[in-house]
Amino acid sequence: MKYLKIAGILILIGAGYAYYMYNKPVASTNDLNAAYSLSANELFAKFENNEEEANQLYLGKILEVKGKVRDLSVGDNGELNMVLESSSDMFGVNCGISLGEGGTLDSFKPGDSVTVKGECTGISMDVVLTRCVIVK
Repeated sequence: MKYLKIAGILILIGAGYAYYMYNKPVASTNDLNAAYSLSANELFAKFENNEEEANQLYLGKILEVKGKVRDLSVGDNGELNMVLESSSDMFGVNCGISLGEGGTLDSFKPGDSVTVKGECTGISMDVVLTRCVIVK
């Protein structure tokens, strides 16, 4: 009986910890230092020329990327999707910006120069940055 009580307490502690970790807020990239600072053209070219090497360098890292806004939209998840121009006519760097992190659809227009900081998740036509914040 004593072991059942101990097991029950351990299960409750484990469940509580799992619940906490599941609901723990993600750190804002605003508070994190960028591992690399480069232009949208440079970032896109690295992935276009050698995706495997670019993944080793940038995947999962916080990047600060400068570029000109090509397109803006609000996604289904309520994020501002800002695409920065690259050397490609069709693709660029897609930055997902939480609307509470300095971005609204009216704040920017195509052609504006911006610097964003976000986590690189690789390339899927566009190079994708998530959890982005506007640096300037």
